Amino acid sequence: MLSDKGIVFLVDHLIWIILIVVFTFFVFQSEHFLTERNISNILTAAAVLGVLVVGQTFVLISGNFDLSTESTLGLAALLGLWLIVPAGAPTFGGGIFLNPYLSIASVLLTGAAIGYGIGCLITFGRMHNFIVTLAALLIIRGLMLAFSEGAPVNGFGNPKADVFYWLGHQKAFSIPGIGTITVAVIATGLIFLLGHFVLRHHKFGRELYAIGGNRKAAEALGINAERRIRQVYMISGLLAAFAGWMLAGRVVSIQSNLGEGFIFTVFAGAVIGGVSLQGGRGTMLGALGGVLLLSTIDRGLNLMHVSVFWVKVIQGAIILAAMFFDAQRVRLRELSLSVSSVAPKRSR
Repeated sequence: MLSDKGIVFLVDHLIWIILIVVFTFFVFQSEHFLTERNISNILTAAAVLGVLVVGQTFVLISGNFDLSTESTLGLAALLGLWLIVPAGAPTFGGGIFLNPYLSIASVLLTGAAIGYGIGCLITFGRMHNFIVTLAALLIIRGLMLAFSEGAPVNGFGNPKADVFYWLGHQKAFSIPGIGTITVAVIATGLIFLLGHFVLRHHKFGRELYAIGGNRKAAEALGINAERRIRQVYMISGLLAAFAGWMLAGRVVSIQSNLGEGFIFTVFAGAVIGGVSLQGGRGTMLGALGGVLLLSTIDRGLNLMHVSVFWVKVIQGAIILAAMFFDAQRVRLRELSLSVSSVAPKRSR
């Protein structure tokens, strides 16, 4: 039998066992699944979702959540391109012809500013994070329509747009057995690595766990919880904008509904990976496992030619399963800890 520590370890790393099982299942279901092209597609598809999940993980661990990231992603992609391409058909830009590097800097700063503003409303305004981020989601989506007037913004044949698209489509190198690795995949990997280091080894990460676990106790220890909450929302907004810039290079033509409904997948990826909606628990490595699992399932179902309508059903079931696993993870951890605390007393 597993020891109490073994049970906790297994529960905390369950995502990697599930990922191996699912990956193996699709290998036997499709002869095309284990090809270099498909593995490369899995990693590329996971890049944008991964960046969003990193930002959401910081927010969730602090005991909050951010519904606005999908709209911030869409606004970043659309605004960045809108600033550099001509007005009118067929590009439907703003005709400002801003330098693409300034455009990229502008959208990243805009994302950070949106996140920080949301954090200020929550902390200084004493407003509930659900209401604030939901309102921000709707406001930002409306701004996207105002910028584009409902028309898709694109930069076909525009050298400035090619610079803006670079992050999303540029290939870096190839690995035998895995395939082409894009710049987006490398960037996402580095962001996960940095996020892991911050949560595991930096004071900032330790304080987030303390705030999410018990905010009053954290504040009693001298931690400025409100300041940290503003910072995690700023990080979330910045990474959402970064993900939007990344996604722009893949879709090329930016629609005003870009990213719509993406937030549910972001939550699913984080929670399946062990990040608790109650705050104070979770790791970046677990979140990475959740992202890879969702990307693997998506590509596997695509290769099996599953109807798009059933894909939506499966995605909903995955989100429900994520909530179930989170609840059971908490229950098993608490049960294991309670048993380990009682066991020494019985042995006396």
